[in-house]
Amino acid sequence: MDDNDPVLPKELLHDITDTVAEDDHAIPTLPAITQTSHAMRLRAQKDIYETIEVDIADNDYINELGHIHATDPMVLAEYPRTLILCKSQNLDRDLADTPILKTIISQMRNLQVVSFRTLNVVGWPFTDSFASPSMAQITNLELKHITLTFHAFNSFISCPCLTELFLARLNVVEYKSVKEGTDFSAPDCSLPQLQSALRCPLKELCLDIVTASNFVIMDLTTTSRYPIIAEDSLIKVNFSSNYSEDNQVHLFQRFFNYKAIKSAKTLHLGDHQKSFTDSDSTGYDPLRFNVFETVELCVFTGQDWFLYQPEFQWWANSLSVVRASSLLKKLRLIITFCEIDVRTLLDMTMNMWDDLDRALCGDNMKLEHLAIDIATPVALDRQAKSVVKR
Repeated sequence: MDDNDPVLPKELLHDITDTVAEDDHAIPTLPAITQTSHAMRLRAQKDIYETIEVDIADNDYINELGHIHATDPMVLAEYPRTLILCKSQNLDRDLADTPILKTIISQMRNLQVVSFRTLNVVGWPFTDSFASPSMAQITNLELKHITLTFHAFNSFISCPCLTELFLARLNVVEYKSVKEGTDFSAPDCSLPQLQSALRCPLKELCLDIVTASNFVIMDLTTTSRYPIIAEDSLIKVNFSSNYSEDNQVHLFQRFFNYKAIKSAKTLHLGDHQKSFTDSDSTGYDPLRFNVFETVELCVFTGQDWFLYQPEFQWWANSLSVVRASSLLKKLRLIITFCEIDVRTLLDMTMNMWDDLDRALCGDNMKLEHLAIDIATPVALDRQAKSVVKR
């Protein structure tokens, strides 16, 4: 059919192929295009392999990638822009069982978005490739529920163009038994850390504190001898924790006081699926919201929401001490209601809201914009869009 290809502008052929790629029902047509039209083949290959999403339990897909790599290694080296690598739950398998993947990944040279989820990458040298010039175009990195060495972690965050970084439930082998509150700048600190300044040009940082290693990474961010984040680069910081204890609260404030963090314009606190603190937060020192232009507070509420929501008091206290001259002009409350029996609403006490109401109505609050989003977990899982907005 190549001899009969229509003589049409290349741009038009590309637009046709891209339109097919945007239609989920028409995507199976793309492989047929690569087989029947020479003029459209390269564009169709680009659309097919632009995103590579691999579950290491999927032997068929891994074998298919291996076949493509053996037939034409340039396809997987050139076209992928997004790489998502994960492992199915309850699967006793790691990357050691899929050696072809480490070969393919290490040769990808145009990646922009990388996501690793629920994996153990300890001992796998392909992580070194993320510090190489071939990975210099990566701008977005997600490491979620990953077990790795500090060397691998350092390689991942060494991508020179990194602008979005999401870290959650990391288990850094060397930090596993380290107590939170570590000062990496102390002369006697022997833990592995950066040996030179990275100054990542991050625009958005997402940090979800769950494991002990997460606390140590937070400590590393704020006390490293060499700066990790470039000053004045951050626009938004997303920060959440899971049932934090009283003795850990001061570490959060140290994190927010770090120069690179408090230069951000927006602070997002909390998660729509878990409580931030472990107990009554009445006695916690207020967080300093003064340095942020926008603060977003996300609260998860279950069946006992009217009796127990510990971070409400903490955040109310923090808002009550905001200076009238502060930068804070926009406040957004995102309240997720889950498993609520509406028949009991009339009997609920609303005491937990009183301090928050007073804080929002205080003379010190010079807000230009206040949004209260009432949402469901499903809605927030869809890019945090509200079901009802007031």
